[in-house]
Amino acid sequence: MSQTQEIINQGKAAIANTYGRYDLVFQSGKGMWLQDIEGQKYLDFVAGIAVDALGHGDEGYANMLKEQAQDLVHVSNLYWNAPNVEVAEILKKWSGQDKVFFCNSGAEANEAALKFARIYGEDARYEIITMTNSFHGRTMGSLAMTGQTKYQKHFNPLTPGVSYVPFNDYEALEAAITPKTVAVLIEIIQGEGGIIMAEADYLQKVTALLDQKDILLMVDEVQTGIGRTGKAFAYQLFDLKPDIVSVAKGVAGGFPMGASLISKRVADKLYPSCHATTFGGTALASAASKYVLTTIEEQGLIENADKVGTYLKGALEGLCDKYACVEGTRGIGLIQGIKIADDTPVSGIINAAIGTGLLLVGAGHQVIRFVPPLICSQTDVDVMIEKLESVLKAL
Repeated sequence: MSQTQEIINQGKAAIANTYGRYDLVFQSGKGMWLQDIEGQKYLDFVAGIAVDALGHGDEGYANMLKEQAQDLVHVSNLYWNAPNVEVAEILKKWSGQDKVFFCNSGAEANEAALKFARIYGEDARYEIITMTNSFHGRTMGSLAMTGQTKYQKHFNPLTPGVSYVPFNDYEALEAAITPKTVAVLIEIIQGEGGIIMAEADYLQKVTALLDQKDILLMVDEVQTGIGRTGKAFAYQLFDLKPDIVSVAKGVAGGFPMGASLISKRVADKLYPSCHATTFGGTALASAASKYVLTTIEEQGLIENADKVGTYLKGALEGLCDKYACVEGTRGIGLIQGIKIADDTPVSGIINAAIGTGLLLVGAGHQVIRFVPPLICSQTDVDVMIEKLESVLKAL
């Protein structure tokens, strides 16, 4: 029995069956590449699902974690720690928001957004409108805000006070608003939903309507934030000014961290004990985030996402011209996708790509998603396209 199979068998016997995993056991990584326990290398266009902003094996990141762990890991939010304050200042500068609440994941960031909106509504207004095809997490609150029934199986009744309207349908949203509506939650790009972008005209109409009715605009940037779209946050592509922004994934480059970035009018409603988390904003997580954000800024990785993203878009469009099963492209920056014809299983393409040493991930209905580390280069795109083409040619 191979070492890989031995570990997989042990894992199946010990770990809960909540994931459909590929038969891969990774041991190390460097830059854009991962290496499995058998020594096989793979070009990583998944990045831990848009998490590993700096790629793998960043020496400065590893040294920083070691140094911080030797000084201080955790003291709880009964006290202050300097790395936490420093990363809060960076996130404020990048986002234009007024305050930061730290947590541990995207789902927790959206849970916080839900609670902060409820606090803002002062019990009189508590209804949240979200979009069909959206994804906001798997906790009971974030699951209720997720507009996909496949994730909600076995978890009814859901948290009340949430309704769904079709994405990019202004009239439907306007009709769904009631005197009890306190907030609308939107993804600028629906990542898990299939890389579906919001339309500029739609967003302009929505923001004008919400301003008129004193309804909060909440934006889920868990997958799109931290430079992935060629802007610090995707809402900046449209000059929006949200009241609450949920971030996670790339914010600490693989170390668990999430945050809700909030406007002054929301922050002014908060008070001690209204929400909390034991591990949110630990010194270690904050130091990790500070290093990642500083490195992104110093190395121009947001600009790189824009530049390489444009190159990636062109390369993917080239596949549309050459292969009938590739029906179109979507996305921007380093969050993009290709729509695959219904008669061609996406899982088959992804599995075959693994055989060539390429890691890809699906999204929504018949879409392959491309969310590589922000360090991705045009050469990496070329290698990826070569490997993917070898799979498409064989179909």
